[in-house]
Amino acid sequence: MFLFPKGAGPPAVAEPTSLLTLVAVEFAPRVAALWPAPHTAFLTASAARRHLVCMALACGRDPACHTALEARLPHAVAAALGTPPAGLARALTRMGDVAWAAEDYRMLLRLLADPKAGKTLRHAEVLEAATLRRLALLPAPMAGAVHLAMGLSDDGAVVLREAYEALRLRDGPAAAEAAAARWARAEFARTAFDAVRDDLAPELGPPPHPGTARLRPLASKWALRDAARRYRNCLADHLPPAALGQSAYYEWAGPPEAVVQVSRDHVFGWRLNEVRTARNGFVPQEARGPLLDDLALMGVHVGRSGWDLHSYLNAEVGIGYALPPPDDAFEY
Repeated sequence: MFLFPKGAGPPAVAEPTSLLTLVAVEFAPRVAALWPAPHTAFLTASAARRHLVCMALACGRDPACHTALEARLPHAVAAALGTPPAGLARALTRMGDVAWAAEDYRMLLRLLADPKAGKTLRHAEVLEAATLRRLALLPAPMAGAVHLAMGLSDDGAVVLREAYEALRLRDGPAAAEAAAARWARAEFARTAFDAVRDDLAPELGPPPHPGTARLRPLASKWALRDAARRYRNCLADHLPPAALGQSAYYEWAGPPEAVVQVSRDHVFGWRLNEVRTARNGFVPQEARGPLLDDLALMGVHVGRSGWDLHSYLNAEVGIGYALPPPDDAFEY
């Protein structure tokens, strides 16, 4: 049996107020035990000091909490965390007003200790726990790419992980890790996505025809990317059909210079699909003759596709169905 001194009851249990629960979240009961209601010392402290206390609690350094709140900041940080990473004092002032989750605090400390990730975090105007959690969604080789996590949505991070897993399945773990490490070095999220799309597309197979003196095949991923840059169009988005061998691309020497797309056809073998000059312009009518001559030398069909013929051969052909002109079957 436990006895209490005469006139005394059991010790009061420190219960957090609703305001403390709002501010300290999961740490509220432990903070209330250190600073009982109304928790004035904790609640009136700066957000940076409150974060430091919660960070100490997250790291199991409860005895240092009073020092973390009351001492001069350099001593407070050292007392709360032992040997803190560089930039922590500045980071504490950019973390908002509400306590983070314990694992988010621990992740922040790990990232601040990483040279590249720490540099990005130290220069950030605002630090959000959601950014750190987004890092956990990225492939492991991108774990320090804080600058990308800041510019991505959660969905974007998930897509990057799915792309990484796809490469692991197709090319093996070593190739996938090397690719993800390259993605992490991209300066912007958009640049990283461009690199991912390029890595997902396998290298192109040999072109169906070696071309002519004026019609040169774009026979590699690099050649397609280079042409997309020079012609300022969306040619780089055509990597998937090119990699699958569904389409092949040639550069016409002109005049005017243009990119020519020929596509597989179940009737004709290969047929002209599209021709585009810079900025997706069209080849003038009077300049098309030499190009069509070279396509004929290569055995490329110019006209309706086999699929067009297949779809036109139905009960309505010849009973009022308007047959489009052959030139409508492709664009140039």
